[in-house]
Amino acid sequence: MTAATGASPLVESNLHVFKLDLRTDPRWQQFVCAHPGAVVFHRPSWLAALESEYSQKCVSLACADERGRIHAILPLFYTKGLGLRMGGLATGRRLSSLPRTPVAGPLALTPEAEAEIIQYAVELARSQGAQLEIKSHLSHLERSSRALFCIAWRPTFVDELPPSQQTAPWNDFEENGREPRTCSSCDGCRRLRFGNARRQHRVNWAVRKAIKSGLTVREAETEEDLHRWYNLYLLTMRQNAVPPRPYRLFHSLWSSLQSAGKMRLLVAEQEQFGRKKMIAGSILLEFGQTVFYSFTGCAVEDFVLHPHDILQIEAIRGACRRGFRWYDFGEVAEDHATLTQFKTKWGGSPQPLYRYYSPAPAQRAPAGPSPLTLVGRRIWRQLPTKLTSVLGDLIYRRM
Repeated sequence: MTAATGASPLVESNLHVFKLDLRTDPRWQQFVCAHPGAVVFHRPSWLAALESEYSQKCVSLACADERGRIHAILPLFYTKGLGLRMGGLATGRRLSSLPRTPVAGPLALTPEAEAEIIQYAVELARSQGAQLEIKSHLSHLERSSRALFCIAWRPTFVDELPPSQQTAPWNDFEENGREPRTCSSCDGCRRLRFGNARRQHRVNWAVRKAIKSGLTVREAETEEDLHRWYNLYLLTMRQNAVPPRPYRLFHSLWSSLQSAGKMRLLVAEQEQFGRKKMIAGSILLEFGQTVFYSFTGCAVEDFVLHPHDILQIEAIRGACRRGFRWYDFGEVAEDHATLTQFKTKWGGSPQPLYRYYSPAPAQRAPAGPSPLTLVGRRIWRQLPTKLTSVLGDLIYRRM
C-alpha cells in the first residue's frame, strides 16, 4: 500500500498543531482527498460514525504552517478500556487512532510534520493519564518520537488489482465453460488471476458451485436490505465468537458513506418458492486506492452454498472495474487458520501492520488462546444472537 509520507514542495516554517473541527473546517476533507496514503477510515464520514456509535467526540489533530496550510492530520478517540488483556495487550484508558478500526494513524506530507503531530499526541495522552495507541501499516513511526514503542501486529491480507480503464455491469458469470466468464469490456477483469493454478482451480470450482446452487449477487439498495443483512452478521459473529458491532454504526455508515458511493453492501440471494432469500452479504468500504472487505454475514448452514466465494469474486471484479489498486481482505487472528486459507486462496498476500504505544504496554502474553478463552468461545456460540448484540454493545462501549 502507498506510504503515508512523501516529498512536499512547500518549505515548512513555524509548524503548529491544533485541534481542527471536522464539521466546520473543510481543510480536513480536502487534505484526506489529496493524500495518496489516505484510506476510508480517515474520512470525516467514518469518524462521524464512530462518534455516533457511542456519543464520543473525535480529537482531530492537524499540523499547519503559518499560512494555515495543512501538512499532517491525526484522528484520535479516548476510550475507557476494559481492564482485560486482548491480543496479549492490556486495554486500559487510551487515546487511540483509531478504536474499533483496523488501521488509521497519521497522514503527513513530510517527516517533520509527522513528528510534530505525533509528539503533540504523545504529550496530550500523557497529560490526560491515557496511553497513546496508533494503528498503522507504516513501520517507521517510532522514529518520529522516542516515546513511541512499536509492536508488530497480525497481518492484513491484500491483493493488488490489475489496472482497468473500462466499466461493466455486475454479475458477469456463466455456468458453462471451464471457469466463470470475465466481463469482455474490462481489460483488468480479463487479467485477474488468483494465485497459482491450484488456487485458481479452487476459486473457479467454488464460484461454479455457488452459481449451480442458484445464488445471484446484487448491490443492496434500501435500509431494509441492511437490516436483513444485520441478522446474518449477528450469526457470523456468534459463530466466530467475536462481539458484534451495534446496528447504529451500520445505520450511520449507510446514511453517510453509502449515499456518497464509499460503502457497498453486496448480498447473495437464492430463489425459494418464488421469493428471493438473502443468504449472505458483505460490506465494502472504498476510498483512495483501496477497497476494504470490512463486515460479512451468513448462517453457518448456508456455507455449503459457497456464498462468500461468489460475493468475493463480484467484489474484486467490481473494485477492478472502478479502478482501485488494492483489495484489503482484513486481518486474521493467529489461531484462525481456516480464514487465512480463504483469504490467501484469492491471492491475498500478508502485509504487516504495526501498533505504536506510549508509554510502552506491559509484556505481551504468549500467542494462542488460553483455556479460559476457549471455554468462553464455546459459551458465546450458544448464546441467542440478541444477547450477543447487547453484550457486544457493552464491550465496545469501553473499547
